[in-house]
Amino acid sequence: MLLFQNRAGLKKAYADLQDEFHLMRDRLKQQEGATIRVQEQLDALGELLADPNDGFGALVFFQLRSLWKVCHQKLAAFAAELSRQQVERESAKFREQCATERAERLAAADERLREARERADAIRGRLSNAELEYGRLGAIWHYFRRRELQKSLQPMRSQVAEADAAVGELQTERTGIVGEPAEPFPGISLNARRTINLAIIGYAELLCEHVDAYGVAARAKEAVARRVHEMTFGTRADCESHMQRIQKAIGAVKNQSQVNSSVKLKLDRLRAACEYRNPADTVPTADSLAAGRAGAARPAATSWNVLAEDYWDLFSVLLR
Repeated sequence: MLLFQNRAGLKKAYADLQDEFHLMRDRLKQQEGATIRVQEQLDALGELLADPNDGFGALVFFQLRSLWKVCHQKLAAFAAELSRQQVERESAKFREQCATERAERLAAADERLREARERADAIRGRLSNAELEYGRLGAIWHYFRRRELQKSLQPMRSQVAEADAAVGELQTERTGIVGEPAEPFPGISLNARRTINLAIIGYAELLCEHVDAYGVAARAKEAVARRVHEMTFGTRADCESHMQRIQKAIGAVKNQSQVNSSVKLKLDRLRAACEYRNPADTVPTADSLAAGRAGAARPAATSWNVLAEDYWDLFSVLLR
């Protein structure tokens, strides 16, 4: 019997090893395919860069992607800073509210405990007086009085025990309030997340305006959506002009000033126009923002549909 069990175990182990072997072989084939594709891309890029006519276009392409990356990093840093500040504000307010609520519950528990102790002391005092009186009634003519008093002592002792138990329960309740762990911060409120997202959208628009001052915003978006050999940028002189404007755009993005005031103006407009599909949504509909842009007094300055077109990978930094 043991021999058959050992054979069954060996067969199962062998089958498991076979399955693992086939799985690893499939993964190896997939990795080999991925490696071949990457090598083909590198070879194609090498040929492109070696071509005197197309090589400069590849440089423009990757500089546009670099510009996109810089804008995304600025947008992500802006979003992270807004979130950090809001977390600090709301968590401090939350801790203050929790401390106030705990202090109120502790004060109420102290009041109940004080009243319970007073009741217990009063009952214990009556019991002590009754016991003293019972001890003084030693004469024979006090027989009936002693018997009557003796009957009342036991209920009074029970009342003292009950009062002491109530004091103990209230003391335990108070200790629990003092020792209970702090409530975890539930996170940023819905309204705050909506406001932060609108500010991020406004900053994405501002980045578009800074970049397009050099005429490269749309081309940067095109570069991240297409492959290098699918785009052309004209002659060598045209490519050099593109690269100069791209570098100026990168410098303008990195050296922005008065960002908060500019975003504040955009935030007011976005807040007035935004709509949400569901009450719990934190990201407005792109259509509502487009409608707000159409009705703006200065449409040329607000023509970027950054939410619908996901400029600078906007959706990846919005709060949910």
